[in-house]
Amino acid sequence: MWILAAAAVYVLAVAIYFVFYWPWSRAQRALRRLRQHAAAVRTLRQSEARALRLIEFPAGAPVYLLEGSCAEFIIRSRHPPAQHVHTLAGVPVKYPANLEHAKRAGRNTADVVLGRDHAMIVRLNGTKLTP
Repeated sequence: MWILAAAAVYVLAVAIYFVFYWPWSRAQRALRRLRQHAAAVRTLRQSEARALRLIEFPAGAPVYLLEGSCAEFIIRSRHPPAQHVHTLAGVPVKYPANLEHAKRAGRNTADVVLGRDHAMIVRLNGTKLTP
């Protein structure tokens, strides 16, 4: 009887992992691969850094090219409430307010600067970041 209970707990734990944690860990692995293996295409301009207004992304930071489709998933938890995570080519990204509209249903091309747990988009499908 206890073997069945232990097996049920194990199956439940695996199900919880695949539903809630696996998409986030896959996105973080994609961000780590980009950081380690991609070559920067340019550096962040002063005007782009001003537009982002974040200490995390100083002017002169390397800018990388991402190409692929956009997706979104939700991390549900009690505290904090559910968090929406956007990905581009599997990498977790954040869109500045004026670039959200430039997203396409199919293939997207973006210049991104890497943060600790996400990449910030500075140019998306030819639309530039404006202050």
